[in-house]
Amino acid sequence: MFFVLIEKNYFENNRVCRLLDGILSVAKKKHEDIKIYTETNALPRECRVVIIICQSLKWSTDRIEELSRLGIHPLVFGFQYLDTLYTYSSIAPNYTKSAYRLTRHVLSRDSSKGTVAILGYNEDSLPDRLKYIGIREAVAEFGREYRVFKNHGDVLACLEAFSSDCDEVSSIIACNDNIAVMLYTRYKSIIENRIMCSCTGMKISEYLENPYPVCRIDYYNAGAQLANLYRFLVKEDSPCSTVMTFDMEFSEEYEPPLSFSHLTRGLYSGYEVDFYGDKNLSRMESLEIMLSECDSTDISILALLSDGETYEKIAEAHYLSTNAVKYRVKKMLDTVKVSSRRALTDLLSEYGLKFNGKDTGTGS
Repeated sequence: MFFVLIEKNYFENNRVCRLLDGILSVAKKKHEDIKIYTETNALPRECRVVIIICQSLKWSTDRIEELSRLGIHPLVFGFQYLDTLYTYSSIAPNYTKSAYRLTRHVLSRDSSKGTVAILGYNEDSLPDRLKYIGIREAVAEFGREYRVFKNHGDVLACLEAFSSDCDEVSSIIACNDNIAVMLYTRYKSIIENRIMCSCTGMKISEYLENPYPVCRIDYYNAGAQLANLYRFLVKEDSPCSTVMTFDMEFSEEYEPPLSFSHLTRGLYSGYEVDFYGDKNLSRMESLEIMLSECDSTDISILALLSDGETYEKIAEAHYLSTNAVKYRVKKMLDTVKVSSRRALTDLLSEYGLKFNGKDTGTGS
């Protein structure tokens, strides 16, 4: 039996659905069932190990404490190191290896041999520190010089510093997509003659007009690895702390997102990321959340909205009622905190996002 504890507000997010699909693939092979819970006190007494899937760091650490007091061993997805006194196991992306592979790919295409910019590195971020190790290793192998443009909590200040002092730079390794997307939208002329990549891909970057190389998490495969680690732990008489990493998926160029008709539109975690008061990043996160919630029909609706189609035409194309289309659009508006479809399409245009209804498997 697989016991899974999911943060309630994160329960039906598409990423979670893919994780669960991966876990289910292993469960079926082993002829086992999956039981899913959102409350710790609902777990049965026979539960010895439980998989924790969440977005909120605090929710995760609180659940680890609760489970440990109940004698249940927590297996956390996504967080490799947590600030807690209690024993837990975890599985998380191998940021160092992913950054190393991506940097090597970029430098192999850079014939100018100029300086490499490590952009947006935040010393307070553990993932950034792990990525930095991989980036430096790859740069050293190519015998290239590099410069670090640090993010001290103000992304725009970091980008401004880079834009005013980047003449010798030929390759840009963005530590994450917040940095890369901001650079792409606000300083597009800077990257025209340079090669850029991002060590962690967001949904936003899938829809940019000229996507750059990224590393993304394959949530289905991650779910399968998570299930295998779970089975290892439940076989132990006294499960001990075990840390496992998995490789992120390397994507050189854009591939349309997979469409799974059985997925339902879900709610993203209510957890608020600390953006140091940066409204630009906060807005980007809202847009990222919206895209993460979208199913194939929503993406097709966005494509038609961007083309200026009416609600009636969109409803007809998708065999939906006009009210059903309006409901879907209203959910998107609420997520990105804008009041009209025009404001939504303006926001999408500002980030240069392009949607193709044909890519989603829904005709128009």
